[in-house]
Amino acid sequence: MFSIFLLIIIYIAFISLGLPDSMLGAAWPAMYTDLGVPISFAGFLTLTTCLGTVVSSLFYSGLRKRFRTETITVVSVLLTATALLLYSKITSFYLLLPAAFVLGIGGGAVDAGLNTYVAIHYKARAMNFLHAFWGIGTLVGPFLLSYFFSHGISWRRGYTSVGSIQMAVFVIILVTLPIWKKVTDSDNLEAADNIKSGDSSNMVVLKRKGVKPALLGFFSYCAMEQTAMLWSATYLVTTRGFSEGDAATAAGLLFWGITMGRIISGLVADKLGDSLMIRISHILILIGVLLLISLPSGLSAIVLFMIGIGCGPIYPAMLHQTPFYFGRENASRVMGLEMTAAYVSCAVIPPLFGIIGRHISMAIMPFWMLFFLAMNFIVIEMKKKAGKAERL
Repeated sequence: MFSIFLLIIIYIAFISLGLPDSMLGAAWPAMYTDLGVPISFAGFLTLTTCLGTVVSSLFYSGLRKRFRTETITVVSVLLTATALLLYSKITSFYLLLPAAFVLGIGGGAVDAGLNTYVAIHYKARAMNFLHAFWGIGTLVGPFLLSYFFSHGISWRRGYTSVGSIQMAVFVIILVTLPIWKKVTDSDNLEAADNIKSGDSSNMVVLKRKGVKPALLGFFSYCAMEQTAMLWSATYLVTTRGFSEGDAATAAGLLFWGITMGRIISGLVADKLGDSLMIRISHILILIGVLLLISLPSGLSAIVLFMIGIGCGPIYPAMLHQTPFYFGRENASRVMGLEMTAAYVSCAVIPPLFGIIGRHISMAIMPFWMLFFLAMNFIVIEMKKKAGKAERL
C-alpha cells in the first residue's frame, strides 16, 4: 500500500519536472519583445538550463552517497520552484541566466533521482507511465499562457502560476518524506544489488559495439524534439501569422501528443516491441512534418499534435532497449552516457537553430527536424545491427 501511494507521489513529482519544459517555447514570442532581446536568445536560456542539468546529473551519484533520494528530490523541486518564481519577477534577460541554471540544477537532479528510484523499486510499466506523467506536466504551461495572452495578461503571470504549482509539489513531497523512508528501507538489498552491477568504466563501455550509435540516437531524437518544443510557437507566429495566444495553444498540442504517445506506448509496447514502436513513431513524425510544410496554417495545430504522438514513444523505447543490446551489467553505465548525449543535444541544438533561423528564416524548422529524424533512423538501425553482432 505504501509502495503504491509513494508511486503516486513520484508521478506528481515528475509532473512538476515537466512543468517548466514547455513554458519557454510558448512564452518566448512575448518574452523576447518584453525583454528587448533578439528572437534567437531563447537558445541561450535553453543552453544555460541544460548546462545546469548536465552538472546536476554528473554530480548526482556523489550526492546519492551522502543523501537519500527523497532528500535530493525535495530540495531539487524547491530549487525549480524558486527559479520559476524568479522568472516571473526578473526584468533583465541577463539576470534570467542564473535562474535558468538553477532551474537546470533542480530539474536534472529530479530526473536522475526519480528515474533511478523507479527503475530499482518498481516494474517496467511504472517507468513507461513515469514519462507519460512528465508529459502531463508539459501540458499546463502552454494552456495557462494561452489563457493569459487571450485576456491581455503578461507572460509573467504564467511563470508565477507554474512556480506556485511547483511550490505546492514541494510541500507534498516534504510532508510525505516518512513514506519514502519506509518503502526504501524495505528494499535496501535490491537497491544495493542494482548499484553494484556493472563496474566497467565509461571509456570501456564506449568501445562496445553499438554504444556510439545509441548515443547518437539520443542526440538526434532530442535535437528534433527540443527544436519543436522550443521553437514551434515562434515558428507559427513568424511564418504562419498566428497570434501569440493561438501559437501557445497550438504548441501546447505538441505536448498533448507526446503525452498521448507515451500513454499509448505504455499500454501496447509489450505486445508490439520497442523496435516496431520506434518505426511507427518515425513514420508518424515523417508524415506530420511533411504535412506541416504543405498544409494550410489552420491545420498546423493538428499536425503538431500528430508529430507529438510520434515523438512520445521514442525516448522511453530507446532507454528500454539498452539492457537488451548491451547487457544488464552495462545498462547503468550506458544509460548514463545516453542521458548525457541527450542533455548535450538539448544544450546545443535548439540554440544553434535559433541563430540559424534568425539569420535565414524560422521557416526552415520542419526541414531541420527532417534532418535529425533521418539521422535518428539511421543510427538506430546501426545500433540494432551492432547489438545483434555483439550478442552472437
